[in-house]
Amino acid sequence: MSTANGNAEMKSWEEHTWDGKRYDEVTGPKQTTGSMTVAYTGDLEGTGEQRFLMDYPDDSSCRSVGIEVVTGTLGGRSGTFVLEHSGGFRDGVARGTFTVVSASGELAGLTGSGTITWQMGEPGGYAFDYELA
Repeated sequence: MSTANGNAEMKSWEEHTWDGKRYDEVTGPKQTTGSMTVAYTGDLEGTGEQRFLMDYPDDSSCRSVGIEVVTGTLGGRSGTFVLEHSGGFRDGVARGTFTVVSASGELAGLTGSGTITWQMGEPGGYAFDYELA
């Protein structure tokens, strides 16, 4: 098993309620859907495109699930892989876990899981334990 560590910088973020309002225009409990683009640096060099669903019990916290397609280089190999995310946001920090669900190119056979943490307004950090076939 190998471990990849590095930064995750959010490049774009779109989030709306089911009826199309911006997530921050609606107060109180709500559900949203959205997308984000991430630039990964460090042991993983690449770009991720994520789609997610979020459930807010209040204005200061939420739970989320998502699917991300990452294209880049990991362990000296290039390709694309899909991550399944689960996490949440509380006290200005987003924390989540992810698991590889598929991979292609030179990364075919990739397995693994990891964590990602983002302090509001700062680049995130990831730790990814993986195996390449």
